Amino acid sequence: MIAVLDTSAFLRLFIPDGPVPPGLEQFMRGVERGENTAIAPELMLVEAGNVANKKRLQGVLSAEETLELVQLMCEMPVRYLSHRDLIEPAVRLASEHALTVYDALYLALARLKGARLFTADGDLARAAGNPG
Repeated sequence: MIAVLDTSAFLRLFIPDGPVPPGLEQFMRGVERGENTAIAPELMLVEAGNVANKKRLQGVLSAEETLELVQLMCEMPVRYLSHRDLIEPAVRLASEHALTVYDALYLALARLKGARLFTADGDLARAAGNPG
């Protein structure tokens, strides 16, 4: 199985800010066994790093913990794809579904690859046709 991970879902694997999207932990176990493939736009690591840094600024993480978290995220078995070819469809999807272009990028990738989209973002989940 191939699935797109968005930043909100990816971070739930590391920071308990809410429930992990249904099926994500099982899917990631399959990724570790080589049975599944996790993909994401390159932007995801930047967004995830930004959230980790915000947690540091809020006092939730120390500077050392922030760096360790970013290193761990970089080591995760996720295949990152260029978002250059996704920009135009993402802008269209953002307009159609009242999403940010950042969020629509994940939806565009999921549609392009015929993949499931794991997200903890309710608006993005609805646009993708996911329950919740």
